[in-house]
Amino acid sequence: MRKLQTKDVFNTMRLIKKANLKEAIKPYLQMAASGDLSVEEVGIEGVLGLIEIMSESKSEMAIYEILAEPFEMTAKEVQKMELDVFAESLEQLSKENNLSVFFKSLSGMIGKK
Repeated sequence: MRKLQTKDVFNTMRLIKKANLKEAIKPYLQMAASGDLSVEEVGIEGVLGLIEIMSESKSEMAIYEILAEPFEMTAKEVQKMELDVFAESLEQLSKENNLSVFFKSLSGMIGKK
């Protein structure tokens, strides 16, 4: 797994736009960016939010694509991850990166019209 990079913000923005997820994902980004939640709480809320968002078929592949690069695998490989490995990978991503800064940046970009 690699640390998040600047390009991940823009890849995420493009995929959010492509899958028309702006309104669905905005509350989770705002919670993460506000700093009111710990990294662990953001991770838990993020996983629950991802599960809710992924229930929309239009967004499932977009989520896999967003996670593929930091996980250093293809979107198809992310799709086929076992749940425990997926959860561990999300936790590792959260711990190895300052996700509040990432989400704050993303939230600011999404909030602009």
